[in-house]
Amino acid sequence: MKKYWKSAAGLVLAGPLLFTACKKSDNGELSGPAPQPTFSVVTKQVGLTTQATFTNTTAYTGPGIVFYEWDFGDGSTVSSTTPTITHVYSKGGTVQAQLLASASGGNGFSAKQNIVLPDVGTLVKQLLTNGTTKTWLLNDTISVITVGPSDSDVTSYYSGNTKVNQSPACQVDDEYTFSNAGVLTYDAKGQTFVAGGNCDTPRNYTVNYTFGPAVGTGLAQFDLQSTATGAARPFIGVTDAPDLTYRIMRISANRMTVRAGKSTGNLVFEMKFKAK
Repeated sequence: MKKYWKSAAGLVLAGPLLFTACKKSDNGELSGPAPQPTFSVVTKQVGLTTQATFTNTTAYTGPGIVFYEWDFGDGSTVSSTTPTITHVYSKGGTVQAQLLASASGGNGFSAKQNIVLPDVGTLVKQLLTNGTTKTWLLNDTISVITVGPSDSDVTSYYSGNTKVNQSPACQVDDEYTFSNAGVLTYDAKGQTFVAGGNCDTPRNYTVNYTFGPAVGTGLAQFDLQSTATGAARPFIGVTDAPDLTYRIMRISANRMTVRAGKSTGNLVFEMKFKAK
């Protein structure tokens, strides 16, 4: 009788059922043809994961099938008798999925199907830019901006406002528009809130940014490409951020948490944004 999955877990799960299914006739032969499994798969992005829906399309006319077992290609396997099953992938890359069917005639394996999974960085940039452009504003909730000395302490210097709608109006109306082409546009909507507590003349700018994996903690990182100083220096959220490096800590279609400051530095600003 043919072997199943190579993993010990698959053998333990499948073994007792196979021995029941693979009954031999009186002359020692398996009864009926072995099944030839087939399946289709459709994927969609759910947050920072890929949800795959597998549909069993096996056409089998032999003796009854005992069970099906799916190998999702990421180290996960599961047995199922339902025609469709859903699996969530949390990492990017290419995996090979396969379906096993066990029947009285033996075991059959489907052809392996490649499933290409986007990496987390790709998904983060899609949420950041909506694939083209997307505008973000500070989300004026409790502790919309906090300050601390490190990633492990982002509040001890300043724990943020204690009430909703407590931030300056000239700060929370600022719009930051990210393009998928790597361009950030800042529109102050009249005035820019300058560190120290004043609404001042607008510091509108357009600047290129690079996007890639976060250095240190975070889902991804973007760096503003500018050598400007003083009032011409670009910023996000606060004008006195320690540098031009910003790490995306959390992101969804309508909320984002960003940290200004490198993970190796001694000053970190954490800011909460909402999509326009």
